[in-house]
This record gives sequence, C-alpha cells and structure tokens, in this order.
Amino acid sequence: MPYRQFVTKAQAEGFWVGAIWDPRLESPEYLADVRALADCYVEADFQDPETLRRTLREVAEEQRATVIHHLGREETMVTAYEVAEDLRAELNPAAAIRLLADKHAMRDLLAERGLSPVSFEAAPTRRDVPEAVGRIGYPAVVKPAALAGSRGVFLWREARDRAEWTALVDEYGYDGPFLVEEYLRGPEYSVETLSRDGRHQVVGITEKLLGPPPLFVEVGHVHPAPLPEDRRRALEELTTEFLTACGYRFGPAHTEVIWTRSGPRIVESQARLGGDRIPRLVELATGLDIERAIFAALADRSAGPASPTEPTEPTERTTTKAAPATATAIVRFFTFPPGRVDEIRGLETAARLPHVDELTLRLHPGDTVPAVRDSKSRHGHVIVHGPTPAAAQARCAEVLAAIEVVVDDTPVRADGRTGALGTPV
Repeated sequence: MPYRQFVTKAQAEGFWVGAIWDPRLESPEYLADVRALADCYVEADFQDPETLRRTLREVAEEQRATVIHHLGREETMVTAYEVAEDLRAELNPAAAIRLLADKHAMRDLLAERGLSPVSFEAAPTRRDVPEAVGRIGYPAVVKPAALAGSRGVFLWREARDRAEWTALVDEYGYDGPFLVEEYLRGPEYSVETLSRDGRHQVVGITEKLLGPPPLFVEVGHVHPAPLPEDRRRALEELTTEFLTACGYRFGPAHTEVIWTRSGPRIVESQARLGGDRIPRLVELATGLDIERAIFAALADRSAGPASPTEPTEPTERTTTKAAPATATAIVRFFTFPPGRVDEIRGLETAARLPHVDELTLRLHPGDTVPAVRDSKSRHGHVIVHGPTPAAAQARCAEVLAAIEVVVDDTPVRADGRTGALGTPV
C-alpha cells in the first residue's frame, strides 16, 4: 500500500511517499509500477501482523516519516494505525479505526449511543450461527466479521438455508467470528465523506443497485443518488454523527446506510474510499478528484471544486454539504450465467460511444464463466455519465443492450431488468 494512483497524487501535492506491499496482493507488473513511482518501496508479509508491524516501524524510523496513513485494505489498517500511534505519526486514533473495522464493535457503539438501532448478535464460530439466527428471527443477515468486499454476506430466510450458507463459508475457508443482524429492508446508499481535524465533509451520496438475495452482490451504483432533500439531510447527519462518535479525525470514509420504514440504519462503514469505482463516479459528477483531495487536505490546501468554506470557529462536529453535482455517473457490473464463452459481440462498438468512460470485460472466447459470489468475481463493468439522471440511465441502457456474450451457444445480453444482469436475449 498505497495503490499506484495514490502515490502519484500524493507526490503531486508535494509529499514524499513510501510504499509497503505484500507481493501476493497485486500482479508483478502492477507492483513494478508502484516501485518505480514511490520514493521508497518495501515488501512484507501482511498475513503476519508482527512482521508488518516491525517493517512499518523500521521504514518510518529510517525515513523519518512524519505521517503514516493507511489507504488500502481493512485487514491491515488497525496494525498500521497502532504503529503510527506508537511513533506519534497518526492522523487517526487506532481506537477509531478499530471501531470502523470491527463490525461487532461498531454495532456496540451505535447501540450505546442510541444511533441507528438494529437488532444483532455476535456468533464466535459457525457453530453458533444457527442459534443466533433463531434468536434474531427469520429472515436474518449473516456477516463474516473479518471479511470485506461483500464476501460471505448471506440472507438466511428459513431453516433449510443452512446447507447453502455452510457451502458458502466453506468456499472462503472461514469459521468465524460472525455477526447476525435483523434484515433491513429498503433502498441502500453509501455516504462518501472526507474528514479533516474531526470535521466531516459529505462529498456525496451514492445509490447502490443490489443483486438478488441471498448474496446481494452489488450490480451497480449511481452518483449522486436521486433523493429528496429531507432524506439526503438525514443520511448526512446520521453519518457525520456516527463518524464523530467513532473519534474519526482525518481521511475518507465510506458509510453504507439502508433507508427502512423506521428511517436510516447504518449497515457498516470503512475508513477508506468506496470501492467499485465510486471515486471515479464522484469525479465525473462533481469534478472533485477525491483521491487527490485527501492529500490536498493533508497539505492544508483546498480539496478542489467541491471543497467547502472552512468554518470560522472549528468544532469537533462540523458537517458540510455534499458536493454540487453537474452530471450523473453510473457504474454497472456484468454478471453472465455459468458456461463456456463461445463469442463476444458489441464490445468494441460500445467502447467507442462518447459517454462511456470505462469499459472492462474479464471474459474471453474459450473461458469458463465463473459464478458471481462477491464483488471480486463479477465479470466486468461499464461507467457512463450524462447531464441528467435520465440521460445517464438511457446511455447506460444503450451500452448494456449492445454487449452480448454467447454462452454455450446461447446469446446473453448484459441488460437485465431485475438487477441481476445477464438476461437471455
């Protein structure tokens, strides 16, 4: 860490950048780029917390680093901030990062503060999950507490779902701990924020497009989310109050919220930017490069077009309005049925459309199409933008209708109507 684009954007704001990577996490070509760009590059085993801790300390002390900031995977975030705290180079208390990284600790905090009440129960191992589901009541959502990227999240609707759930966690080789929660019904959003000195700027709110149960793998995102002002304000206020309660001081956060009949309920939050190309959607819609804005804020400069006016009397809890959007940007992910890829049609035509910002398909003729189980196993994506929500939706539909994959002699288009893409023609 950090990722390649963070190295260049931090350097553009005047920072010396040291990078520490586990070589198993990216391709040799990608890491060669990071090595060439970074001012210092070191490799370490991220699966060994003590090795990572020692490496971080040695590099920081040798290079006289004044700041240690983690912008990567949640699995190593707490370790990095503990070292930063020991060296007085932290931007956030390690305790705040633990609250955001630990799903159970986050639920405990929300319950203590009376924020976003949700029924939940911890299950230390998989053997404890069925009884916890029974106490919460069907349907219940079961989350692996130590996995990220939608991996292993499962809606347990009735007792006979146990076999399917067991097979899912077997795939990940995961035994616990788990968090069992009541099933929150309603549209889901993510609130994108950037904090500095404990003041939280709401960069924008993104609408999530979810796939079908029981896995709910995201099939797309829309930024900005089409929301009435009162609902938008409620999402912003809940998110910033939560971040303040965590003690979060600096950097991006990505907080997922479901709007239920009883109002907004926090699903989870991470001390990082949203995945699924959400930062690119924000940039297309508002003009704000939120990745570079992190380092501009660290350098105490303006964050860009969406940067707020600083309050004259800073307080621990300050909320600024979402970035004004001048367009709508959409990402849609491709999900095709299992089988053998015979042919791919329309990809080059779709890529040439002027409103297509990115288009990636990870399938090739002769490939076996893998089943989509989480965000990492999706088959590709497209990003489009338009001056209005309707225009962006129409342009997205045009692209999805143009792409066709022939699977086992059956043409399959990428324009499903129900949220699960890959509807047969």
